[in-house]
Amino acid sequence: MRRSNIRLVVAFASLAALAVSGASGCYGYYQPVNPDLTGHEVQLSVTDSGAVVLAPQVGAGIESLEGRLVTDSASRYLVSVSGIRRRDGIEADWRGERLYVPHALVSSVMERRFSRARTTLFVAATTIAMVAVKHAFGGAGGANAPGGSTGTGGGPR
Repeated sequence: MRRSNIRLVVAFASLAALAVSGASGCYGYYQPVNPDLTGHEVQLSVTDSGAVVLAPQVGAGIESLEGRLVTDSASRYLVSVSGIRRRDGIEADWRGERLYVPHALVSSVMERRFSRARTTLFVAATTIAMVAVKHAFGGAGGANAPGGSTGTGGGPR
């Protein structure tokens, strides 16, 4: 393959990798912008007493739960739970089981949103890593390298 074709392939591969990493994006939990979070991905942090009250349903020592907010009535949330985090840092995945959580047991509500800053940082780090790998392994190589053998066995020993 000619050198210009190789560069074109590398350029397209790099562009594709950046597009995939940019499209997947990074998300985080932030203060809600809208008061109505019905249908949004949320993280409910529970109080100490909330951890005790919810223990029979979700396990001991819960710190927060994540999932889609199905409804928000005057006194309780109905969440389709996708995961929980315990106070010791252990996380567990759930499969969308619905759980009622009284407002009094929740210390904070956060909304899951796209993070432009995290995504930009990830794309920049990925690009730098790809360029570093290309420079580390993309040398001239073979017989074209200065001081290298031509492969005929006639080189210095």
